[in-house]
Amino acid sequence: MALASRSRPSPQAPGSLRRTWQAPTSRARLLWLTSALVISASIALLYVFALATQPFAGPFNDPLRGFGIVAFALVLATATYTLRRRFARNLPGKAQAWLWMHTWLGCAAILVALLHENFAHILRDYCQNASCLTNAYGGTSALLALFILVASGIAGRLLDRWQAGLIARDASTNGAGIVQSLEEHMLEQEYRIERLCAGKSDPFKQYCLLALENPQAPAPLPALDSREQGDFLNAREALAVHARLADSREKQRRARLIMRAWRIVHSAFAVLALIIIGFHAIAELITSVLHIG
Repeated sequence: MALASRSRPSPQAPGSLRRTWQAPTSRARLLWLTSALVISASIALLYVFALATQPFAGPFNDPLRGFGIVAFALVLATATYTLRRRFARNLPGKAQAWLWMHTWLGCAAILVALLHENFAHILRDYCQNASCLTNAYGGTSALLALFILVASGIAGRLLDRWQAGLIARDASTNGAGIVQSLEEHMLEQEYRIERLCAGKSDPFKQYCLLALENPQAPAPLPALDSREQGDFLNAREALAVHARLADSREKQRRARLIMRAWRIVHSAFAVLALIIIGFHAIAELITSVLHIG
């Protein structure tokens, strides 16, 4: 009876590998946080100065108009994380450092964009109808798209940490580790069950097969010869270990699936938000800064 058809994994000496389930803290986190704070504080000071010196500070006058350019530059900078992660992995720096850049500059971008708009349609001058979404080449739409994008990114980071924590805790307590190691340990149990089934009666083998295929609802205990009782107890023990490892593997796969689904949704919305923000920024740059058209 062939219960396991995959190749046998190479054995490892117990204790030969110490697993750690938490990524080391990156120095880039503090670097990019400091950079985002410096940018935000500088823009905020200019904003306060503009309010104090201009009777009608707004996005069509400097320096608030320049804030829009800074916000767009920050948005483009955050978008480079996707470039580094998916298409240009040979770029310098670790992916974790680029992620911190993506996170902190994204937060700075939404603050600068709010100052650029002088909080219009957010804290005052609320939209009365849908026409305000298309005014100024979709300025309000661009701001809302950026706000939703950053909010979804923050929510995703929290979701990511939550699911990664679930995987780490499960890997630390299941006695095997992450999915690849779990599958290797499951295969070892399948080989053990196969050896125990060798030369046994059909009810013995049938019970083991059904328990492997559906561990949540195993078949009734078979009536066995007394000479098979010892091996049957060992087989049930191996089946219980296999079922526990399979349950752990499904938990980790589900957590990874949730994280992957969020990344797909976030990436799709990021493309849409970049189109809206890019259209507004380029149109305003052509008409208000370069005075073309």
